[in-house]
Amino acid sequence: MSTEQSAKNKSFQSNREKILAIASGGAALALSFVLSRIVIYRMPMGGSLTPASMLPLLLFAMAFGPAWGLGATFVMALLQLIGGYLLFPLQVILDYILPFTGFGLVGILWDKNNHSRNLLKRIKKISYIKAAIMTVVCYLIQLTSSVLSGVIFYAEYAGDQNVWAYSITYNASFVIPECIITLCVMAAVFALARKSE
Repeated sequence: MSTEQSAKNKSFQSNREKILAIASGGAALALSFVLSRIVIYRMPMGGSLTPASMLPLLLFAMAFGPAWGLGATFVMALLQLIGGYLLFPLQVILDYILPFTGFGLVGILWDKNNHSRNLLKRIKKISYIKAAIMTVVCYLIQLTSSVLSGVIFYAEYAGDQNVWAYSITYNASFVIPECIITLCVMAAVFALARKSE
């Protein structure tokens, strides 16, 4: 194969990968946004439990890498601002930008040599244990960010309680169940990926 032909093949592969990433990212973003609007329960001062709303974006990040994953999750963070509670720039960062964008970090598990058009095949070789650990890390980032926001901006809601204990308990009450739901559904998706040909 000539050098010119090899360059054309690489260019074609790169363009196909970008098109697939954009289409898949759009679909994952739309699905995550719709799932984020299906609320299992809503907390009185903000925060809610959803049916694994970040899972499509987590899977997208694993399939296409951290750059695409962080880009898509940042857009998700911006979408969450619609109808959001906005006080100050730091509060917006702690309540929206950091907690949602952080999910893109799971993209470090991406296999850059896997260019399958089948997204299940892209995650097939990723260890579920590694994916679960990274997902827990992402939810810990969300929890930490939300706790800090609670301490800094919503301390008056703690009343006579310790503000740190109140913020941790309040935010953990929906972040931890969401993490557990996401891990369970992710396990099913990984099992399906293992069976795919």
